[in-house]
Amino acid sequence: MIAYDINGRSYSLNESNLGGGEGKLYSVANHPELYAKIFKEEKRTRGREAKILEWEYMFEANELDKNFSDQVVIPRKCLYSQKSGQNIQTFLGYLMEKQTSFKVLKDVYVENDLSYAQKVWAARNLCILTNRVHSAQRGITIGDYNADNIVIFPQTSTAKFIDVDSFQLTIHRSNKRILCPCTVGVPEFMAPEIARRLKKEKTDLENVDQDADNPVFNKYTDLYAMAYHIFALLMNGSSPFASMANMEEISQHPSKNVSSIDIDQFHAAEKGEFVFARHLLFKKAPEYAPKYKMLSPELRKLFERAFIEGAKNPKVRPEAKEFYDALTEYLESLEECHCGHYGHYMPSTYTGECEWCRIENLK
Repeated sequence: MIAYDINGRSYSLNESNLGGGEGKLYSVANHPELYAKIFKEEKRTRGREAKILEWEYMFEANELDKNFSDQVVIPRKCLYSQKSGQNIQTFLGYLMEKQTSFKVLKDVYVENDLSYAQKVWAARNLCILTNRVHSAQRGITIGDYNADNIVIFPQTSTAKFIDVDSFQLTIHRSNKRILCPCTVGVPEFMAPEIARRLKKEKTDLENVDQDADNPVFNKYTDLYAMAYHIFALLMNGSSPFASMANMEEISQHPSKNVSSIDIDQFHAAEKGEFVFARHLLFKKAPEYAPKYKMLSPELRKLFERAFIEGAKNPKVRPEAKEFYDALTEYLESLEECHCGHYGHYMPSTYTGECEWCRIENLK
């Protein structure tokens, strides 16, 4: 495939076996440092093209500082099927920097080759990453903050966004603010107010009525997803709203049917039913997650603000800096466990047995 940028420069693309729901990745001849993302035909919308062109403009105008560019894989060139002015020029996708030697975040949650201390370090780097996006002068929102869009580089535990064409941008044109919205998202990582809004308006992310003054995604929805990922990193991949039937309580109520226990995570998120911190009749935290009390008091307070208080008032969710400070303190408290197994770290103040050995014994 031959594609062209807006200035008419051509690129020879070769299909790879990489891609996702929106399109495929292609290698770029004579540019081993680049990939081309080519969207499926139904995804080649004018709105998506406008967003990619805005990224290209910001990149070439040096509007994004080096710290941002180091941790966000920015779309560099919008790609078309023809040179400008030649017949019908179809938007195809964009060029971006190639990334190698990484693990996607969802795999890092339960990665045995990384120690618990490395996962805490990775969680701190998520805070840095989130803060850098929110500190960008252009008011960028992550939106689709899902575990497939973030990669961790194991040697340093640094984090990076790799699929940012879904990010939400606001373009300023002729004294007007034009929203380039995020129209995709994984329900598991979306703040509960988004689900409530879509239900109320009986629509979906593709069709919801939104503008620059009333976007679906915002800073606070990003902070929810950030807290979710931090929790999963610290708690062996558990969702904050994962739960299981409490058989001890059920056994004391013979009329109670186990199948009637509502363990739907989406319902729990909307209601702020954070079972790790709240006693909920007939439900308890999953066995594969370490004991919640293993976390520092400060981290527990932050998670409770994010998932209990934040379910009602998104603005009380902790900022990235708050989580970063608490994670730094927690990291400093970790010691190699007396069990002697690789990667088993526990807080020095924790008096219980090794949680990681307990979890391994469940298998």
